[in-house]
Amino acid sequence: MSDPTDEVLLRIPARPEYGRIVRVGGAALGMRQGLSFAEIDELRLAVDEAVILLLDGSDADGDTELVATFRFDDGHLEVEIAADRTEALRGDALARFDEVCSPLIDTYDFDSDRGWLRLRKAPAPTD
Repeated sequence: MSDPTDEVLLRIPARPEYGRIVRVGGAALGMRQGLSFAEIDELRLAVDEAVILLLDGSDADGDTELVATFRFDDGHLEVEIAADRTEALRGDALARFDEVCSPLIDTYDFDSDRGWLRLRKAPAPTD
């Protein structure tokens, strides 16, 4: 369906009102990857929560940015989001992210010190 090297890079100001752009981009690329409408909604929610997590307590004054990298990797859509942060992600915010997003995506990784998060979502197998 896609070249294994397909990658889309998106840089936005690190402000909440721009987080929607990352969510919409993820949804559009999820359609391209063959996700169902329900899976796209799950991905959108997970991306939204990731942006909220990364902006929480950040120095989001408009001079910093979020960088979202979307990759098509072995049947998965991978979304990597990084924020310019001077403080580590809060433990309670990470716990909330885990509670909300674990049922929605296949896997996720994060580096709380760097303000970096990667989500992976694949279409459900068809019978």
